[in-house]
Amino acid sequence: MKDFEFGDLFKFEKMVAPTVLKVVYWLGLIGMVIMCLVSISGAFGMMGYSAATGLGMLLLSIIGLAFGVLIWRIVIEIYMVIFSMNERLGAIRDRLPPQP
Repeated sequence: MKDFEFGDLFKFEKMVAPTVLKVVYWLGLIGMVIMCLVSISGAFGMMGYSAATGLGMLLLSIIGLAFGVLIWRIVIEIYMVIFSMNERLGAIRDRLPPQP
């Protein structure tokens, strides 16, 4: 965060959410990868019972991870756009001449 100090947490003049969203994004990605690995290990276990079902589960796990990452990225970007609009509107407000 640019020029962010601890005291800014209590002033509400600077937005903290964009930085928090980046952390949430990476935690979400890590969670998705862990769930995919668990699902893949379950798919290999399923192959002992039915090879076709296990292979299908394996493919769906990988495809699900790809779509999950895409959707997660879109959701986080929507929130980032909302917060960047707020910052840009504040910059426009600061450039306007003072009103009498």
